[in-house]
Parts: sequence; C-alpha cells; structure tokens
Amino acid sequence: MKKLVKMLTMILVLSLVIGVAGTACAENIEIHYAYWQSTLDDFYAQCKADFEAAHPGVTIVLEPTAWGEYWTKLEAAANGESIADVFHMNGVNIKKYASGGILAPLDERIANSDISLDNYPKAMNEMYNFDGVQYGIPMDYDTIGLWYNKALFDQAGIAYPTPEWTWEDLTAAAKAINALGDDIYGIAAGYSDQQGFYNTVFAEGGWFVDGDKFGFNDPKTRAGIQCWVDLMKENVSPSEASLEETEGYLRFMAGKLGMIFSGDWLVAYYASDDSTVKDVCDVVELPLMSSGNRASVIHGKANCLSVFSAHPDEAYAWLAYLAGAEVNEKLAPTGIVITSYMEYSDKFFDAYPQYNMKIFSDAAANYSYVYPSSAYVLEWGDIMWEELVRAFNLEITVDEACDNIMARLGQ
Repeated sequence: MKKLVKMLTMILVLSLVIGVAGTACAENIEIHYAYWQSTLDDFYAQCKADFEAAHPGVTIVLEPTAWGEYWTKLEAAANGESIADVFHMNGVNIKKYASGGILAPLDERIANSDISLDNYPKAMNEMYNFDGVQYGIPMDYDTIGLWYNKALFDQAGIAYPTPEWTWEDLTAAAKAINALGDDIYGIAAGYSDQQGFYNTVFAEGGWFVDGDKFGFNDPKTRAGIQCWVDLMKENVSPSEASLEETEGYLRFMAGKLGMIFSGDWLVAYYASDDSTVKDVCDVVELPLMSSGNRASVIHGKANCLSVFSAHPDEAYAWLAYLAGAEVNEKLAPTGIVITSYMEYSDKFFDAYPQYNMKIFSDAAANYSYVYPSSAYVLEWGDIMWEELVRAFNLEITVDEACDNIMARLGQ
C-alpha cells in the first residue's frame, strides 16, 4: 500500500512538473518576422515591444535582411520549410510563393478578425489574391506621378503641367525644354517598366500577362510602349546607354531634366539637401493618353503567413496587428512609406507639404492597375527587358521587340 501511495505521489508530482513545463513552453512562443526595409527597423522595434506587452508569452523575433539578399534567403528558407512565420512579400513574387504552397490562406482568418480588406486599395488586395484566395494583407503602396522642374519650364517660357495634360502636351513641353541646350533634356524616356511604360500601356488599354498568356501582340500594348520610343527618336531624352550610367532620378535631382515619371518613394531624394531642385520641383497626375485615360501601376508590400508556421494563431495575431488601425496611424506620419490603410495614407504627405503629393493616393484610389506578374513563366520579365531595351536603344522597332518576346515565350 505504501509503495502504491508513493508511486501515485511520484506520478502526481511528475504530471505537475510536465504540466508546468508544458505551460512554460506554451507561454514562450517565438514568432519570427522577416522583412527587408532597414528604414523600418526602429518602427518595428516599437511595434514588437507594444505587441509583446499585450501578448504575454509571445516574443517577436525581428529578422531584417538587406534587399539584395532578401529573396535568396527567403527562397532557401522556403525550400527548407524553415521560412519565418510572417514575412514581407511583393507583387513580383506573390504568385510564385502562392502557387508553390508556401503561403497560408488568410480568408477565414480575416473573416474572423477585426481586419477588413475594405480598408486597403482594391488593386492592392487584388495583387495579393491568387486564384480567388487572399494570401497577403497590404502594408504599403506606391504609385507614379509626373515630376517636373518649374525652373526649366520658366526658362522655356511654357506653362506647368496640369491634370488635363495629354501625351501630346508632354511631348511638346519636352521639346521646348530640350531646346534650352547645355546638357538639358526634356524628359527621361529610357527603359523603365514600373516608372514608365507599364503606366502608358495600361492607360491605352493594353495588358502584359493573364495567367500563362501574354499581351505583347495587342496593338494597345505596343502603342503604350511606342510613345516612349518616339521620345527617344525625338532626342528629347538622354540615350538608353546614358541613362544606364546615370539614372533619370539623379539627373532630375541635378536639374538636368524637365520631367520624369517617378514613384512617390523618390520624394525623399527630390526634397533632400543633395537635390538642386528641392525648391523648384513639383508633381502632377500622369498625362492622359490617346484613349482619354490615365493609369498608374500600383505596387507595394504585403505581410504573408507561412504555411509552415508552428504557431499560426499567434503569427496571424502579429500580422493582423501590423495591418490594423493602431499601427498604421503611427506609421503614416513617419514619411517612410505610404500606408495601405487608406484612412491614414495621406498623413505620409504631411512630411512634404511643399509638393502636390495627394496625387499619389488619388491614383491608388481612382486609376491604379496591379503590377503585372506571372506564376507560370517566371522569366518573362527578363525576356521583356532583353528585347524592349533594344527598342529603346533604337536598334530594333517596338513591333520587332514585341514579336521577339512572344516568340521566346512560345506564343
């Protein structure tokens, strides 16, 4: 009997020890968060502290990686099923990771949480939706505007761009500014997808990719590319080779360009003390094309949840926290990114009251198009660049370049 009591006592003690140990394990959960933007380090450190204070037993492990190494590291981790619980994703790679079974579907979790996709731009939601399933919640976005140098417009004796401007108006202004000479050019018209022909192709009604089909045979797609090559032919832009040596935004900062298509993220450069145009530049909506429409490609980051996460509930809680009103209200006025949480998007612009920055949020809300990508032919972007850059170099025509692209894509 004594032996039985002793044995039962030992079992009870052991069970209590195991129970305590189990509780300790349950209360010490690590959620790993991988991201690439170093300018967010301090902000994420504060988010981590606030989240951990509200979620005892959960530790957020921040894993910043430089942009140049991020995707190599992420792919290796995904292949080894050791990818972070939550991580940054972009529009270029979302379909690859979604179709590859790396991302956890979020629809049910979103439906059962305080997150509403109505708070984010429709185009951003679409970017992170694959085959009808939502795999990411938008974090920030960027759109494109027409930046211009008021001093050069004044020297050329021409009016500043307006929202009513057409592509013909842009071309005429580029020619007038180009005539100033002294290494001054009207516009940077070299090869640029996100900050160039993506916008004009969409405005003309063209397209790039739909599943495993590509749109380079569409006359509207070709027209949206041709307008840029025509500017190169008019010699109102530095040559393609010259722009590869010194990028357009640097020339604009140096006061050598009348106009440039640029994303909102470059405002930090244009407004910096290193910029000679910080007090004489501004931004306006992109011009209307022959279709009568304008378009801006929209791109931006989202946070995604790993299908391999050992703690998906806690991981989603962190993801949802980053996507919520509290965090985005604090993020918006930092001037680091334009938050995708539309209620606070315009607060980003408070840091730059001297510029007409609201055009970027207007673009997101009213005429934005999803950054094109494909899960089926991942190398299509490289093929596009290899052929179209020859057209921008005036080595072949736009039609020849587009024919070559379609042939190489087997279509």
